[in-house]
Amino acid sequence: MAEKQQEVQQVEWPTTRDERLSVSVREVNRRSVTDLLTSTSYPTPPTPVPGCVTCDELAVLRHLARHEGDGSRETDADVLLRRHQRQTHPGYGDNPPPRRRIFRYVPYSIVQDGSAEPEYEACCVSGNEADCGAVSGRHPDPAEVEEWQRRHTQETRHTRYRRCFADYSVLEPTA
Repeated sequence: MAEKQQEVQQVEWPTTRDERLSVSVREVNRRSVTDLLTSTSYPTPPTPVPGCVTCDELAVLRHLARHEGDGSRETDADVLLRRHQRQTHPGYGDNPPPRRRIFRYVPYSIVQDGSAEPEYEACCVSGNEADCGAVSGRHPDPAEVEEWQRRHTQETRHTRYRRCFADYSVLEPTA
């Protein structure tokens, strides 16, 4: 019995960095596909407008395609039915009534907002297994961030940083 327990406890873990990375990448890919498939929501098929011959014909086409297992023809019938309803029966079902929109071109210039100072920040992304994560903090001058990077490199020998710049902008109409 003790021998069986020892056999069960012996698990071969990936030994090299590439093997560990390969295992983790496969797991992330598996999770992303599983999450995508479970979280995908499909629209409900449109319902025909009572008394409309075209709606009834398209609904029959959809029903026949579904019965034959032809998903492509079924989707085509749904698209045609939605298009017909949008053009012929506005406001029915999930087709909201059309709204009138007016777009006018107004030329704008995007300029930096003078009432707010820009912000500079750096984060150390060096490290063997994980990022260091040390952060310079936000500063109004890039020189302060660069000086922090120099000091951090001297202390840790880390040489890779993610730098961020943020500012506020204003759209001003041009004359």
